[in-house]
Amino acid sequence: MPEALTTKSIAPLSSVVGTVVQPDEGAGKVLRKPSRAGIQTRLLFTTTLVLGSCLSLAGYILDRSFQASVVAGAEEQLKLVTYSLMGVVDFNGRRLSVSSDLPQPRLNQPESGLYASVLMREQIRGWRSPSALTTDVPFPEHVLAMEPGEFLFTEVDDTDTPFYYLSYAVSWGADDGAVLTFTVATEQKEFVRSIAVFRRNLWLGLGAVLLLFIGAQFLALRWGLTPLRQMAEEVRELEAGDREEFSQAYPPELSGLAQNLDQFVEHERRSRTRYRNALEDLAHSLKTPLAVVRNALNEANGSSTELLREQLSRMESTVHHQLSRASVRGPVIVGGTVELSTLIERLVRALRTAYVDRGIDVKVTVDGDLKLRGDEGDLMEIFGNLLENAFKYTKRRIEIGASRISGGVEIHVDDDGPGIPAYLRADVLNRGTRADEVQAGQGIGLSVVAELVQLYAGILAIEESPLGGARLRLVLK
Repeated sequence: MPEALTTKSIAPLSSVVGTVVQPDEGAGKVLRKPSRAGIQTRLLFTTTLVLGSCLSLAGYILDRSFQASVVAGAEEQLKLVTYSLMGVVDFNGRRLSVSSDLPQPRLNQPESGLYASVLMREQIRGWRSPSALTTDVPFPEHVLAMEPGEFLFTEVDDTDTPFYYLSYAVSWGADDGAVLTFTVATEQKEFVRSIAVFRRNLWLGLGAVLLLFIGAQFLALRWGLTPLRQMAEEVRELEAGDREEFSQAYPPELSGLAQNLDQFVEHERRSRTRYRNALEDLAHSLKTPLAVVRNALNEANGSSTELLREQLSRMESTVHHQLSRASVRGPVIVGGTVELSTLIERLVRALRTAYVDRGIDVKVTVDGDLKLRGDEGDLMEIFGNLLENAFKYTKRRIEIGASRISGGVEIHVDDDGPGIPAYLRADVLNRGTRADEVQAGQGIGLSVVAELVQLYAGILAIEESPLGGARLRLVLK
């Protein structure tokens, strides 16, 4: 059997896991899901929000200021009309007369939008401009109570045609003290139109500025964050085994991080190699004395030799079990990918040779493009144990299938053997079993499989097979 697949590393089916082995808490902490919003998106959103708020506030202030200036300009225009109108008014104490040569031509034009009136407190007939004679302009009468020298500017919006009004009370003549009230009115539509045009141009301009800024900010962020994207891509290449170290083309802010990561990866690689070599040397050193002891026992006689042989077998199983556990690589940062179909075919070919006398029918349905990320030795250990248990306990038929799912790759191994009753599946695997308490043939191989599956943050479960035996279902990311 190739590499990791040996008879001693395979557990009997009576020790197969009957429960689901989920990723442990440590593995869950390593496999974090990336945040939905990246750094570029967050910065772009934040700057757009801040700039949009600032431009909106500035636009609102400018809009209100322009509107106030337009209204103030309307008031100034009405004041000029009032002053010019005072120059063509004549009052002799009994009769009010206004020259036909008005200072503003619009006052002579009907419905021109500019209207004027002169009112008196006494029962003397007032005056209206020719522009107001054919137009029902509602001149306010409460202005008669104004004190001389007082200006009153009002906006009336509750009519069909909104108006601006400016009223001015004048004490006319020093003798009788007659008070004339000049009221000039103008329609708001021209002023409102100018405010609307300014408002439209203002918001279009601010919107264009915002879009230009967003575009410039996007380009600047994309250029500025290029080293981070490059580092993320190189990390993915390191994980896939396509790269050994980071490149050197990083800005000063990231060069130290890249160097530290290179040192960490190299240290991790050396430590694992040294650890594995030390354990292999230890196992090799122990095997020779154990073999000598076994040979000596074979030459000896007596009832105690059987007990010693039993304990010696237990020691050999313990050495093998601990070596298998310690030499596990797991999903390290720098890993490679293994083609699943090639791995399965190698194992099946070896097992068919080992069990050639049983004539077992094996059906393999594995896509050629399915790959698993991890150490090849670990994957050989997992699938070697699972497949040999299926070969050992099947009657005549085994089916092996694999497919890609949303959580990774799902593999199932079905056989038509006796299977495992449902009430025993939860007790088949004892994760807390100590290595020095495990007897030969009591599930050493599958306990390593369970630990590997847990280390790889995968799922291992025993179910009922459609073939009538047991189904070992495995999900690896």
